[in-house]
Amino acid sequence: MTPMEGPFATMFQDVERELQSLSMASMLPRLVAAALIGALLSSRPWRLVMGKPLPKSDMVQAQILLCAAAAVITAVIGDSVAKAFGLVGLGGFVRFRSGLKDPRDAAILFLVIGLGMACGHGNLVLASVGTAFVMVLLLVLDLFEKKESPTAGAKQRLVLSAQSDDLVRAEATLRKALGERNVMVKSCALDFSSRRLELEVEEPEPGTLAAALGKTEGSSLRGLRWTAVSAKGAREEMA
Repeated sequence: MTPMEGPFATMFQDVERELQSLSMASMLPRLVAAALIGALLSSRPWRLVMGKPLPKSDMVQAQILLCAAAAVITAVIGDSVAKAFGLVGLGGFVRFRSGLKDPRDAAILFLVIGLGMACGHGNLVLASVGTAFVMVLLLVLDLFEKKESPTAGAKQRLVLSAQSDDLVRAEATLRKALGERNVMVKSCALDFSSRRLELEVEEPEPGTLAAALGKTEGSSLRGLRWTAVSAKGAREEMA
């Protein structure tokens, strides 16, 4: 059974008649306005002047397409509630999945869809005013956006190992030295048979661990070494 013969046959016929009734002269300005609005709000060109990175190209393209799609859908639906529910039903067959790391991207998606709907309805004045307001709002938010520190996200996982005749005391000494440098101890393992201890730590900045271990000189620790742990769990000898 084809879609034209199924339960959506009436809706497809209504959509076809609606598209035929819409003239190119009336639709083209709406679609162009929707594409321009989507491009302007998604690319946020003022970030170049502020020295901040632009949004990712795939997100920019998605928002432009969504704004244009909203204009087309709104023009097709018009004032028909039946067609609106029909298009929602057809949308249930579509699976749109995208990893949005920044919650603001999701909010901008809703904004461009709303402005695209205004364009599709033919209310270009409302779309223009809404676009200007959203631009100012995004500009203000970008001005107050905190700059990431150059060392942000540079936390390094390491495995620290050493030998000692008194493992309990050695662990306490290491924990104290590491705590003074804000090096977080993730786990600890003591091997009393070989008199060896192993700590998994996370240093906030490169070189912090070495500075912390400098305070353990003169203690009963022997063979002090540490290895870096990659995201995949591989270890790389560092000292």
